[in-house]
Amino acid sequence: MKKLFFIYYLLGVLLSSCGTMNVYVNTESTYSRENPITINLSKDDETGTLGELRFLLQSNGYKIMSYSAAKKSLNIDDVSNTRTELTNTVAFNSIYVLDLDYTYYYDVFYFAYRNFSATITDMRTGEIIMTANFRGDKGCRAVLNELINKMNKVIR
Repeated sequence: MKKLFFIYYLLGVLLSSCGTMNVYVNTESTYSRENPITINLSKDDETGTLGELRFLLQSNGYKIMSYSAAKKSLNIDDVSNTRTELTNTVAFNSIYVLDLDYTYYYDVFYFAYRNFSATITDMRTGEIIMTANFRGDKGCRAVLNELINKMNKVIR
């Protein structure tokens, strides 16, 4: 009886450290790695997600832009989100924002996500290009690597 309980306990622990990431891509979009992308994280970054994700995106050929520079290049005012006239900025046809939301906890040696979602949106048109959603229990770095791997499969 004790052996059976231990086996079930061990299976529960092993299976709880799993999770799957689901990705949806708008097949009609023209997004490519050549288009600038910025990351919008609206919470404190205790997990180091922002730095890790910037590194992974850049090392996989994505063009990264700061959030404030992206707004300036699209002539969007921070206060009112209206278009303003600015000089000395680079104009792009479109800039994309990667919005992140997640819940996490600190495991014994690393941070792990329980839920993680990412959405790529065209800042000019509001069109959603890609959404990704993870539910489970996995280390932050592993989830971010999985996100980039899935992005690389669908974005050229």
